[in-house]
Amino acid sequence: MIGEYKGEVNNRVVTALLQAYLDVLDYDGMKSILKEAEMLHIKDIRDVDPEGTLGFFSFKKIIAAQNCLLFESTQLLFEIGRKFSFYLFPFGKNFEESVAAINNLIQTDWEVKVSEKNENQFKVRIDNCIFCSETGVSCDLFIGFLVHSLEKTLTTQEKIVYGGQKIDLSKRDHNSFTLTLNIEKNNK
Repeated sequence: MIGEYKGEVNNRVVTALLQAYLDVLDYDGMKSILKEAEMLHIKDIRDVDPEGTLGFFSFKKIIAAQNCLLFESTQLLFEIGRKFSFYLFPFGKNFEESVAAINNLIQTDWEVKVSEKNENQFKVRIDNCIFCSETGVSCDLFIGFLVHSLEKTLTTQEKIVYGGQKIDLSKRDHNSFTLTLNIEKNNK
């Protein structure tokens, strides 16, 4: 990993991410990611102070290991992101509260903000996304997180259709982008 990795990540974020791995990948999958990151010692972080922090460099090692082991597993990463949202905010927050909270829980050189909104659409600007900062890595995990964070606030008659600018993963700045989340009626 090249670059500066200064900052802190709240233990609740790490716990939610590990729980998402556990749900989607099972115990062995979670351990594989932690072993690849040389962070196996945190596998039981649920028992640690939820308001404590982990250094951002250590968190980034987990994300880099995940991106290495799950490279191009877009649907799997998206589902991990959905579960991550569920475990990080299990009691529901409105979408804008979730966006503000993720910025506060992960203190580093990145920013997520709602740049535009109306009753049927949210545009979310992500600058220096920490989940996809390596060249060639897509941001499906964080997109899944955002989609589910908004989805949780909707009725069963509504769904999220998302899109955004086409991202060239070979460009170094591909981790800064705008995601459009459209709220549509469910045709069930």
